[in-house]
Amino acid sequence: MESIFFGKKIEVPEDVKRELIPGEQILHSVRQARIDQPITPDSIIITTERVMIRRPDWFGLTARNRDYRYDDMGNVTVHRGILNATIDVKMRFLSHDLVLSSIPKEEAPKIASTIQEGIDGRFEGIGGGKVRTRESPDEGVSVSEKNVDEKLLSILKYRYVKGEITREEYDRMKRDITG
Repeated sequence: MESIFFGKKIEVPEDVKRELIPGEQILHSVRQARIDQPITPDSIIITTERVMIRRPDWFGLTARNRDYRYDDMGNVTVHRGILNATIDVKMRFLSHDLVLSSIPKEEAPKIASTIQEGIDGRFEGIGGGKVRTRESPDEGVSVSEKNVDEKLLSILKYRYVKGEITREEYDRMKRDITG
């Protein structure tokens, strides 16, 4: 009864874990209330790199995963309802905004805050999965050198996610960049 009216925190599905790029960390994982999609509600996963939506098909036997990168997002608003909450994310480049509906009301402010931090560029997800803020660069590395390396690693991650390079190529190129 509870999962019909209220979204809930969940364990991250294995197929989503396999899609993570090196260094990417999962910060939140929730499932929509069944009131919107009674048989197969969406799962919403927030990482240091993106927002992922896992939509089950065929009564949960298969699933399609979509992801939205923070670079494409503009801002976030939370609408708290009586039972659940909705998070609206204004997209910069896509024609449709991202709407995360029927999520747990208690989790919505935390999720929205995390998404806003991603939009603001506070997650780096570089260096063995360590999350760093831009305000705390590594000691012994100048800010300009660090920014160049971060930009190169960002491009490298993007190429890996798009499937342009293999995991082995990614690891080799990352070692070349980071020394």
